Amino acid sequence: MKPIFFDKKTCGTCKKAQAFLNEKNVEFQVVDIISNPPDRAMLEKFIDGDNVKPYLNSRSAIYRELKLGQNIPDKSKAIELMLQDSNLIKRPFIVQGEKGSFGFNADEFDEKWIAKK
Repeated sequence: MKPIFFDKKTCGTCKKAQAFLNEKNVEFQVVDIISNPPDRAMLEKFIDGDNVKPYLNSRSAIYRELKLGQNIPDKSKAIELMLQDSNLIKRPFIVQGEKGSFGFNADEFDEKWIAKK
């Protein structure tokens, strides 16, 4: 089963992450996060309740509008907001089985998504 790569076509970070995975020959299924966002259960599974800030897209309009940088919501409220506006989800969001990651970090991608031989 291929990892599911939730992306937004205009997201530069998503493009960098896809290029990185393509360079490493990792196959993945691309899903548009706006038209087909992850469901509540998936977000519940991969978002750490102790600190939701790393899972929020600080560049989104709703993040700025609600001043979420200063008023960090709890996990339940953060997920509720993400379900209302999937632009709030840090991209890319990649899942496969029990693994999940938000955003792009080359070291984390190497560790989680690149097959070790």
